[in-house]
Amino acid sequence: MHLGHAAMMAVIAAASTSAFQTHVNGRHMAKVGSSATTVLNAFPLKDGETRNMFEGPAPLVRERDACGVGFIANTKSGEEFGTHKVLTQGLTALDCMEHRGACGGDGISGDGAGIMTQIPWKLFSEYRSDNCPQPGVGMVFLPQGEARRDEVKAVIEKVCEANELEFLGWREVPVDPATLGPMARDVVPSMWQMFVKAPARLEDDEETRDGFERTLYLVRRRIAVELKNEGLLKQEDGSDEVYFASFSSQTIVYKGMVQGCVLPQFYKDLQDEDFTTKFVIYHRRFSTNTNPKWPLAQPMRVVGQNGEINT
Repeated sequence: MHLGHAAMMAVIAAASTSAFQTHVNGRHMAKVGSSATTVLNAFPLKDGETRNMFEGPAPLVRERDACGVGFIANTKSGEEFGTHKVLTQGLTALDCMEHRGACGGDGISGDGAGIMTQIPWKLFSEYRSDNCPQPGVGMVFLPQGEARRDEVKAVIEKVCEANELEFLGWREVPVDPATLGPMARDVVPSMWQMFVKAPARLEDDEETRDGFERTLYLVRRRIAVELKNEGLLKQEDGSDEVYFASFSSQTIVYKGMVQGCVLPQFYKDLQDEDFTTKFVIYHRRFSTNTNPKWPLAQPMRVVGQNGEINT
């Protein structure tokens, strides 16, 4: 049976009303004036009150906090690698999500903000070649101490080579720590990017791209195991955690324990005209049940969500 639009909307409305009524029992009820209208309140009314701002089903109004998340794309301009304009539009949209995020006790550090984009190949041109046009790119949070950082790098390179990934090099991400609040600056990781070539058994083309992505995922997990075995994954107090914000030949994540407006100030790459993309997923975090940490900012490698307690 085919339903017209109006009929379908009526069915949905009726179903919604029925579902809503099943939640009425046990809620706080109040009569408004002398009318027969019933107001549903998730919180009890105080003496003399006839209504409050929390009218509606408790699951919808009791928990009002949620992260801000969005998506912007333009697939019709910029040829293969997109445009810098899409990036700037995504960062502007992220800044407009500030009311959905939260700040640290210093009033400057944020619960987290970040973006996921296409890999900006023009920016990384020195790591590309004719026989490796799209290497795997890891965005890695490393320890601040140089000695420990070098140990971690050695383990990462060893695991990559053991899994047929030719290691192409490291790039220190240009950042400006002066833009950070005290809480974020005290625990900021050392930001690095790493580049690897696909295994020789895989053709570097779109048909085998999923195989390369699968290999990068498995290698990332293996790196974590080996670092843990070496006592290098993080310190006993949880500090100096080694974390891959992303490891892919298609997408990259820039994120941190910052407010949205600070993200492009901290990561200087985001100010570079050579940073082009066809899409941006942006996220501003409101931490409801965990303390802010650099790795807990979103997007989380392949997803940005506005849930936690709300979902």
